[in-house]
Amino acid sequence: MKFGIAILVMVGVGIGLGYGWQKVFVENEEFEIADVKILTTEGENARFLSHDRFVSKTGIDLEKTIFAIDTDELQASIEALPEIKTAKVSRRLPGVLKIEVEERSPVAWVACRSLKIKERDPASGLLVDEDGIIFRCDSGELSEIGAKLPVVLVESAQRRQIEEGRLIEHEGLKYALELVKRANENFEGLERPAQVVVKDEIMLEMKTLNGILATFSYYDQERQINNLVKLVSHADLQGKSLAKVNLIPRRFLPIHYR
Repeated sequence: MKFGIAILVMVGVGIGLGYGWQKVFVENEEFEIADVKILTTEGENARFLSHDRFVSKTGIDLEKTIFAIDTDELQASIEALPEIKTAKVSRRLPGVLKIEVEERSPVAWVACRSLKIKERDPASGLLVDEDGIIFRCDSGELSEIGAKLPVVLVESAQRRQIEEGRLIEHEGLKYALELVKRANENFEGLERPAQVVVKDEIMLEMKTLNGILATFSYYDQERQINNLVKLVSHADLQGKSLAKVNLIPRRFLPIHYR
């Protein structure tokens, strides 16, 4: 009998606590969502996850209180967005939801003729970040950044080699992406890459924004980039414009001027 009474008391206390939590926190207007702060892990405003995109993609009800929001479920919804690596959701009294995200940094578009992946296509195009992860261009903010990015292109590939949400598996595209990153580190303005095409199992062709066509091999890219830097500088000093160069040979590079 005593055991039964104890159980009833415990159940009653549990119900009472649950009712109290519901009234004091979940339904209390004092804790209604007054603000949503969307920041990067460094404390800056997020570049791609705008307030409108956050609301539309997560389906959050901003009329609720912060305690009526399932933070784990909300975090999972944010991390499902293609441009987000990780997310953390926390509450700040009395009515602030704090969203901290680690966003992907797109460095190029991925394109493939055989898979019908078009370059610079805001509707269905694919971007690739600095880690080689492929993700959809799924927002206006991404499209705006993407308009200034180069393209890494291959004529033919298998579907498993270019899959959304996964690392690039195509060998040539990996080296093309590496070349884009190296070129961006060494050039500015119109000498930055506009497109890198995978030509075969060992050769890449880079076209710059000002129209220089440069042939690279997959390997020894640092030497080839350094040679291109010197050639561009030398052409400028002579008042010439470089048009085409094959950077693969170690000596006697074939060069064409405009």
